[in-house]
Amino acid sequence: MRAIITGGAGFVGRNLLRVMSHRGMTFDDVTVIDKSRLNQSYISEYPCKKVVCDLAEYGKWHKEFDDKEIVISLAAQISSRKVDDFERNNVKGIENIINAAQEHRIPRIIHFSSAAVQSSRNDQYSRTKNEGEEIVASSELDYLILRPSLMYGPTDDKNIGYLIDFSRKSPAFPIPGNGKWPRQPIFVDDVCHVVINSLSNLPFGRRIVPMNGKESIFFDEMVKIVQSKVRVFHFRVYLPVPLFKFAMASFQKFTGQARFTTDQVDSLIAKDMFEEYAWWDEFNVEATSFEKGVEKMVNFESKSNI
Repeated sequence: MRAIITGGAGFVGRNLLRVMSHRGMTFDDVTVIDKSRLNQSYISEYPCKKVVCDLAEYGKWHKEFDDKEIVISLAAQISSRKVDDFERNNVKGIENIINAAQEHRIPRIIHFSSAAVQSSRNDQYSRTKNEGEEIVASSELDYLILRPSLMYGPTDDKNIGYLIDFSRKSPAFPIPGNGKWPRQPIFVDDVCHVVINSLSNLPFGRRIVPMNGKESIFFDEMVKIVQSKVRVFHFRVYLPVPLFKFAMASFQKFTGQARFTTDQVDSLIAKDMFEEYAWWDEFNVEATSFEKGVEKMVNFESKSNI
């Protein structure tokens, strides 16, 4: 498959390449575009063509779309203190990708949207991801738009990766409110298998597929599972939400780390439950339980640090 993967060195992209490699796929005709040189270092072992550029700035990079069969669109701005970052990466960047694909007559795209487009919260992320969906859907391309919920897995330094990192540093984990905030986490390898399996089922028309975890789990239970995988002695401290936000902001200011933002706290306590769809049946993928997924993350990091 002659594919171009935009944002392909980010969290989903580098795991997609890893899973492709494990499944024996070759990279001779794969081009990865990503604006981060740091992210590119994660994929140095894979013999694909690598291009560093900003997709929000239309330029010579569009020539990389020549003679490709499919675009896998992964680039996204998930969090930022600058509103313009969301517009550039979730809207303008998608416009440029679609224009390049149409110019070079690429017939189809797999576009990563987010379950957040159906959220009760109308923040910058959900709004711009929704705009990105509309741009793809109004294009001339066949499309498969995937709407994953909370993704986690190897090299995740936010979300569950943050929970693992914090649990390693402290036996006590602060929980906002009563912790009964439902989540539908999905292991990134499962998402990667869906992408790969869909490539053998072309053409796929013009579709939107919800991709939420097979199990729903409360946040405090997620933390409990994470703690049990990284340390023997652990406990949880339940704090009022305003106090939790203040403590988190103070800790991150002191440490210089801002991997878990107040926006993410607001998203957590919104209690959004997204549409259920048996993607595991349609794409023939065995869904990974949260407990098994966390275990795989911890084992992956242990091997990486040897």
